[in-house]
Amino acid sequence: MRIAYFESIPPIGKLLFLLILIMLIGLATALSGLLIGEWVLGIDMIRLAEVLADPQTRTDINFGKFYQLINQFGVFIFPVLVYNFFVSTSTREYLQLKSPRLISILVSCVMVFSILPFLNYLSNLNAQMVLPEFLSGIEDWMKSKEAQASLLTENFLKTSTLSGLFLNIVIVALIPAFGEEMLFRGVIQKLMLQMTKNIHWAVIISALVFSAFHIQFYGFLPRFLLGLLLGYLFIFTGSLWVPIIVHFVNNLASVIVYFLHYNGYLTVSMENFGSTPNPVYIIGSLLITVWLLTIVYHKEGKGIA
Repeated sequence: MRIAYFESIPPIGKLLFLLILIMLIGLATALSGLLIGEWVLGIDMIRLAEVLADPQTRTDINFGKFYQLINQFGVFIFPVLVYNFFVSTSTREYLQLKSPRLISILVSCVMVFSILPFLNYLSNLNAQMVLPEFLSGIEDWMKSKEAQASLLTENFLKTSTLSGLFLNIVIVALIPAFGEEMLFRGVIQKLMLQMTKNIHWAVIISALVFSAFHIQFYGFLPRFLLGLLLGYLFIFTGSLWVPIIVHFVNNLASVIVYFLHYNGYLTVSMENFGSTPNPVYIIGSLLITVWLLTIVYHKEGKGIA
């Protein structure tokens, strides 16, 4: 059995250690990716930054996907694995990677679709956000970041082949589901629970960090709500596999809907999928999701004294 050298340090020390790992490993993988890009594309780093921000050719897009993939490992997966090596004697036990009950998985996956009308309502509400006049410069920057992120996502998801769809599923759905849940629920939520001694604050804070980390201000509220849902599912089931699977299904649905819409098989776009102006459906969406969450709680009931 390995020795966990930092197992006994306080939670704030562990959090600082985690942040240092994210910065160092994330920087190392980002730099490695840029060096590979220089070699593969034959351009300098200034031009490479422009390519990553606004890829024009298929080669640019493919490199952007590769760069995003290694960044996912560098920011989420590698730091969490290194962190766990030093703070616990078993990564599987620390992250609570134990087998969940099938009923919990099925009910939790249904929530991905039951919450859609309310999630889209929050998204539309969030999109109408207007800052005071003296913050107009910040608002312009936020809008430009949002437009850039939206354009980049579209460039990545555009494909008419099954192989392209499979690659998008791996890069946009599978790897982020593993990496982000390992970091935000498996580690940060656990640390917040140790620091606040309160389950609800731990879930709320980790959901806030989860949403803010994406730096997409006009999608903050729906992502925050999703973070809350994932956090409580982790608390109730005691298994990180449940939020990982739910996160994957959520991202997978977006990738597939975009693929079907882009290729003319579906009339509704990814942004409008599950959206409705009917307030009854919107409120019902939230109530049904809360009801499903209570089913998981009563079936599992872990983490609540």
